[in-house]
Amino acid sequence: MSSSCSTKRFAGKKVFVSGGSQGIGEAISLAFAQEGARVAVNGRKKEKLDEFLPSLPPVPEGAHLACPADVSDEKAVCSAVAQAFREFGGLDILVCNAGILMESPSEDIPLEDFMKVMNVNVTGVMLCAREVLRHWVKDGTKGSIVINSSVHQLIPKPAFLGYSASKGAVGNMVRTWALEYASRGIRVNGVAPGAILTPMNDGWANDPDKYKAVSSHIPMGRPGESDEIAEPVLFLASDQASYITGQTLYIDGGLTLYADFTKNWST
Repeated sequence: MSSSCSTKRFAGKKVFVSGGSQGIGEAISLAFAQEGARVAVNGRKKEKLDEFLPSLPPVPEGAHLACPADVSDEKAVCSAVAQAFREFGGLDILVCNAGILMESPSEDIPLEDFMKVMNVNVTGVMLCAREVLRHWVKDGTKGSIVINSSVHQLIPKPAFLGYSASKGAVGNMVRTWALEYASRGIRVNGVAPGAILTPMNDGWANDPDKYKAVSSHIPMGRPGESDEIAEPVLFLASDQASYITGQTLYIDGGLTLYADFTKNWST
């Protein structure tokens, strides 16, 4: 999608994308590179990053960068962000995309599982943003942060307590940072995808019956594609969104319109 309508609106820009080598993150990294940005791609596995990087189109400013790190590991995040600033000479945009989910009835959820989700989805976002913000405040950079949340920031997801809690936290992090740094020219926004065809959702995406069941709850009648998240991320990061901060854009095919209420069963 991005390559056919590229305007090179990010030419000369430098972007850090966490969880940037698969699923929605892959689409985001590719879209930024197609529009001229130099991209620092984060992921847990260096070999995966090294395999992915050659698929990004080259840009005049220099090579794209692999920044391996588990975002829940403070030292690893500090090192990865420092590497990006050192190699690129600065960053203009941060996209916090890394995330996980784990299923369990709430009465049986192991603390280890709950904390693992929170550590990646909340602490990981905080660490990436903190490290980038430190540089921006020091250097006076007017940057943009976009955080990938979920419709479950708003819609409860039973048996996924950690995921729902983490995405609710992310929504407030967006608003808090947006207010805290607005006067410095730093914008912070979020996107909240619905049911998207990514490796995280292979459990239903590759099963025809489950795919049909999921689609039946979406007003537009289908799941979304990763590119359909990447394009709004680029918009929020761009100068076209220069007066937008503290917002979360729901990209869900109408899922948060509560399709079950198309028939008035409640009165």
